[in-house]
Amino acid sequence: MKSIVVNGGYGVERISLLEQDIPSINEREVLVKVVAVSLNQLDLMLAKGAFEKPLPHILGSDAVGVVEQIGSEVTAFKTGDRVSTHYIQGWQKGELKPEDLKTRLGIEQRGVFSEYIAVPEEFLVNAPSKLTFEEVAAMPLAGVTAWEAISNVGELTAGQTVLLQGTGGVSIFALQFAKAKGAKVVILSGSDKKLKTAKELGADVTINYVSEPEWAGKVLDATAGLGVDLALEMSWTGIAQTLKATKFGGKIAVVGMLGGISAEISVLDVMLKSISITGVQAGSKASFEAMNQFIENNHIKPVIDKVFPLSHSNEAFRHFDEGKHIGKVIVQF
Repeated sequence: MKSIVVNGGYGVERISLLEQDIPSINEREVLVKVVAVSLNQLDLMLAKGAFEKPLPHILGSDAVGVVEQIGSEVTAFKTGDRVSTHYIQGWQKGELKPEDLKTRLGIEQRGVFSEYIAVPEEFLVNAPSKLTFEEVAAMPLAGVTAWEAISNVGELTAGQTVLLQGTGGVSIFALQFAKAKGAKVVILSGSDKKLKTAKELGADVTINYVSEPEWAGKVLDATAGLGVDLALEMSWTGIAQTLKATKFGGKIAVVGMLGGISAEISVLDVMLKSISITGVQAGSKASFEAMNQFIENNHIKPVIDKVFPLSHSNEAFRHFDEGKHIGKVIVQF
């Protein structure tokens, strides 16, 4: 079987296909024939040397496929079932625990960008029946992160306002979830073309942060001077603007670090406005299942930017790394 790996050094140009043996399963595991996977910033970080994983390293946290074989003690699935991987495998429900982080796919655990994967049954999630394989592949990390930020951390409700940054997978999922909940969405991008697409997807207010570098003022104008109830912080480079744009008693959910792992922050602004800042690392399996039900109930379709065949996986990563996508980039196996 073929796996997408980073090998011979770090960098997007070092991503290649590696031939490996199909894994065997034990009595509690499921052998999944992978149909589609989606790319995340985490994959780029790992390919570029984050965590300094020994090479070759199999990439991937998002995969969907069909159950090919089950172990003798498996009861949750049968052959032919459509299943999805779950990023933090040990986080089944409740609060995230430090030991759960040792079960992150693609980091501590073997990545899932392979034609076949062996997974313990409790670490798989049933795929929504009304979505395509490509749409389901988009959800494990970006979708669950957006759901966790919007629903569990932000507790966003109808009539409230959320601020989103960019038009990548997390932001677009968050836009869809927020609109389905009856909330107002303000979204930022450096591309007018992307903002036009966001508007078509339901965004109420669009702001180009390149032409409007002091964009917090525009956010305040759009919220009658109050600020947003919830902001999803994707970058940190504009955290001062995010704080200014957040209302008194508002919340900031940190869902990314595209601007780097360090930033200056005004503690005074946080204290004076009584703002809560919470880091989000995807969600539990229970949260994943709740999201799937919400998606089905509200007829939400994940937004797919482009689909590449496995043979063009290098091109898929280059396209993703360029940041021109809206929504998710998919590789078909």
